[in-house]
Amino acid sequence: MINNMISSYRLGDLVLINLNEDEKNELLTEHPDSIGSKYILEQRNNNNSCNNLELITKIVMENIETNLDLLPKNITESTLIHLRLGDVVGGNETHEREKRPFDVNYIKSLLAEDDNPKYVIGKCFFAKPSSKNYEECIQLSNEYLEKVITELQAEHFDSGNADIDLYCAIKSKVFVQGRGYFSKLIVEIRKKLNLINIETAVQA
Repeated sequence: MINNMISSYRLGDLVLINLNEDEKNELLTEHPDSIGSKYILEQRNNNNSCNNLELITKIVMENIETNLDLLPKNITESTLIHLRLGDVVGGNETHEREKRPFDVNYIKSLLAEDDNPKYVIGKCFFAKPSSKNYEECIQLSNEYLEKVITELQAEHFDSGNADIDLYCAIKSKVFVQGRGYFSKLIVEIRKKLNLINIETAVQA
């Protein structure tokens, strides 16, 4: 079970802060059909000369329409909240402590005037640099996710796939930024598309 939560797929890190070549090759091997792999290959074909955000936005828009049947039917009328779960919820490393989840009341305050249907994306995620207290993080993640869903009367959209979650976030009417570079990437893509974001003043 835990092995399914440990992944080399760090799309936000790839685009916004870059990965080293070994990490990129690992991503290509383990996720060959992903948005991340397409991004790496196109970058290499262009000798890294293309604008990162323009390239990832182009790739997303080229692939999003063929995946619409996998998204909630009312997603274009909905508000989508991203939660960074897993290592940051209970991990002991500095980078994990700095990205603890938002208090649910803070999220509610951001949406005080919002009456759209609400979805939440996010699942337990661990990368190689993550702390190893997996069971504690999983338990705390599940409790936090349930609390957010209950308090916001939202539905958890659990696609099991980061690319599908990305498409869902791009197609939503309003996007609420969470912790981490994946969430930051979604905000930056949506800005290029002139879509509505509720940004949070946090470290990525």
